[in-house]
Amino acid sequence: MQQVIVIHGGTTFKDYDAYLQSLSQKKLDIGRFIYKPKWKELLQDNLGSEYQVLTPSMPNSTNARYNEWKLWFEHISSLFTNDCILIGHSLGAIFLVKYLSENSLQAKIKATILVAAPYDDETTEDLTDFKIKEISRRFTEQAGKVVLFNGLDDPVISRSDLRKYQQQLPTAEFHILPAPDHFVRADFPELVDVVKGVT
Repeated sequence: MQQVIVIHGGTTFKDYDAYLQSLSQKKLDIGRFIYKPKWKELLQDNLGSEYQVLTPSMPNSTNARYNEWKLWFEHISSLFTNDCILIGHSLGAIFLVKYLSENSLQAKIKATILVAAPYDDETTEDLTDFKIKEISRRFTEQAGKVVLFNGLDDPVISRSDLRKYQQQLPTAEFHILPAPDHFVRADFPELVDVVKGVT
């Protein structure tokens, strides 16, 4: 059975006061509170019984701290099997890049798929301790096949973030798709096709 691990996104703040201010001033939209499954919840059904999709909840996703995510990821990674496929969305994507640039995963990775990955604070505000300066050789040596999904119309991730990944990962596979929703959608057949095509 092919194991797939999905690391979700989140938000970060420069300090606790900024976090509290965001909570009190966040623009409300009732549609956000109506349950509608997104691609992460539907991935198991879309991939089928030959796959085992793990979707761990990372600590405090609304005020994420890298060291907390790292601690939890290292703990749950004991469940990962060899030739696993890692998928990171948004903050989860930059987390995987930073973690695999600085640490070694015990399980062998078949592929690392990065969806709407930010890069640094230059264009994405307050990445705090998640930001990276460069992608190390350790990442490329252990990440397996590297695939990125980006949108030129993504409201969160800038084109300069994409360019930085293109410069540092020239052998990666890039998919540029419409993404006015920052890839927060139910249907993501392109991702399903890439996962099924990883050999």
